[in-house]
Amino acid sequence: MLRQSRQLLHRTLKSAPLWRRATFISIQGFPANLTWYSRKTGCFRSALEKRNLSSRASKKMELPEVILVGFGNPLLDITTVIEDNMLLEKYGLEANAAIIADEKHENLFEELDNMDNVQYSAGGACQNSLRVFQWIVGPPNRCAFFGAVGKDKFADRIVKRARADGVETHYQVKEELPTGTCAVIVSGQNRSLVANLGAAALFTEDWMDEEENCCVVDCASYFYVTGFFLAVSPDTVFRMAKLSSETNRTLILNLSAVFVLEMQKEQLDNIMPYVDIVIGNKEEILAFAETHLWNTKNIFEIGKQMQSLPKDNGRPRMVMVTDAVCPVLCFQENERILEYPVPKVDKKKVVDTNGCGDAFVGGFLSQLVQKMPLDYCIRTGIFASQQIIGVLGVTIDKLPKFTDNCI
Repeated sequence: MLRQSRQLLHRTLKSAPLWRRATFISIQGFPANLTWYSRKTGCFRSALEKRNLSSRASKKMELPEVILVGFGNPLLDITTVIEDNMLLEKYGLEANAAIIADEKHENLFEELDNMDNVQYSAGGACQNSLRVFQWIVGPPNRCAFFGAVGKDKFADRIVKRARADGVETHYQVKEELPTGTCAVIVSGQNRSLVANLGAAALFTEDWMDEEENCCVVDCASYFYVTGFFLAVSPDTVFRMAKLSSETNRTLILNLSAVFVLEMQKEQLDNIMPYVDIVIGNKEEILAFAETHLWNTKNIFEIGKQMQSLPKDNGRPRMVMVTDAVCPVLCFQENERILEYPVPKVDKKKVVDTNGCGDAFVGGFLSQLVQKMPLDYCIRTGIFASQQIIGVLGVTIDKLPKFTDNCI
């Protein structure tokens, strides 16, 4: 379990050159389009876009409560900024590294909790995405989150922080282990992260049999699952995947990390026929091809093959690929491909890259559930990720109010 959780902290959104134009192929009714990023306004603009933002916004849905349900591993992020290296030296930590907690770090989280200058947030990849989702859509409880926590003060804190950001939480309480935590120690431009998965690793499928939880699932039209959670509770993911397919709802899977593809291949293959949207970075997509012996490193070939894998309900699958240099790629039926470049970020404005990939997903989902055009969903994801890297941690209360003028 410790070896697997080492991948929890290796998730970033990639960037591509500023002002580079993106050519859009007509995809499922979306018109061909040319889009660029304006440094002056800080917004995306389309050369062919003639409708104003207010008319576009008026077509958005009034979202019902719990339209989206996410499944992930909740971690209470505890962030502190230090002026010297005493804390790092005390626990044998490097200034810029990400590790899994062991016995010598047992008291670290308690010591951080007793400090005056600490910041708490309801972390973990999926929960971060849902908090960003809520920041964009506005009214609270438009999404719900499932995961496992311990019975301790850190559980109380993570509940408080998640709900403050508008997320409806349905945590399974596991007393055997403490609530999952991640210590984030900031020194200048360096980040030392120490993660303890804790009770998050103990989530069990039977929690979904509870009447209240069944009602929450019945309300949802979209299900979002991370590969990290698949490694913890594959039975729960398979159950939700089949339900989504049988009831004509949408299942989104984030591959999350290379280790998921290497160690959970059978479980991943079991749910893939039910997945409507797959999200992964280039490394994860390449790992998928390698574990399936496709004998190619051509991202376009792999994307097309993943998109065309057998689908249970006949609905076309979309595969979304992010990369450090190349644009976001979206593979759809009939070999249709959308390419979208990510504007380059001024390095002087980068405060913290942790969580920007989670923010991209949250932004994307916020528009997907409102049935907005695909390029609009992607632009919102990019905007969200580039807002998050300008603040310390995934701290929603430090972000500006989202409006359609941002896109």
